[in-house]
Amino acid sequence: MYLLIGLFIGVGVGYLFGKRGKALPANLLDPEEREEFSAAGHKAVSERIEKRKARIFEKARAEGQVTNDGVEDLFCIGDGTAGNYLKVLVEEGKLERKGAGRGTHYIPR
Repeated sequence: MYLLIGLFIGVGVGYLFGKRGKALPANLLDPEEREEFSAAGHKAVSERIEKRKARIFEKARAEGQVTNDGVEDLFCIGDGTAGNYLKVLVEEGKLERKGAGRGTHYIPR
């Protein structure tokens, strides 16, 4: 019985505290504010991506090579995201892909 009461109280308190930190829904903001928030968000994400790509390139230069697993560990990200960063760096001409399958690694150009 006490367990059920504790569960209901916990859910209620969690709901109240969860609501307190929420931002305004997009439909309550005027279009100019929405655009401003959106632009600021895009800029922050772009800056973070560029910083991460720079760190990956520096790691490749310092160690002579970098792997997908190394990028995953560097940023605590998933396999696909790490692969996307490496793919973009290859397309930009900063890294060169060597090997295939599990032996794939990337060297700086």
